[in-house]
Amino acid sequence: MVQTRKTKDAPSLSFERLTQALAADVPGRERAWAEAVIDALTAVEQVMRQQLAAAEALEGPLAQVDQTRPSLVRQSEEVCRNQSDLLGQVIALRQEAQKAVQAFSSTGDPQNSAYTLTARPNTIPDFGVIRRQAEEFLTRVQQNREVESKLVLESINTDIGAGD
Repeated sequence: MVQTRKTKDAPSLSFERLTQALAADVPGRERAWAEAVIDALTAVEQVMRQQLAAAEALEGPLAQVDQTRPSLVRQSEEVCRNQSDLLGQVIALRQEAQKAVQAFSSTGDPQNSAYTLTARPNTIPDFGVIRRQAEEFLTRVQQNREVESKLVLESINTDIGAGD
């Protein structure tokens, strides 16, 4: 049987998982929503750590960048800095979602899976802010991936055209 569906890579799957977790309804499911977001952010964090390690070890896509061209080297370094910043953002987002989980505790009744708000009124998490920040994070990740792809393509295209 021929597989017609394109297989997605681990980074794409983790980002898609986060997108789906963010899109879920929050009202009445605050703790479950935050837990799903934490799980997705943890997967994204792992992928980003791997990508950053590969980039720093010159094993990733940026290894193909022409190191003899200072402008490409600077752009490559900026992509790595952006990846590092994005990693910090995903960690901060995960911590915010963790605070949201901690704001709700179990009712203690095994027959009832409901949770009650245990946070003080002025410390109630703003799920809309968490969602918006995570969506902005995903946008920045996509933008950085596009810059990285263009950089690699520019380096390859220049290299191929050099012998003409």
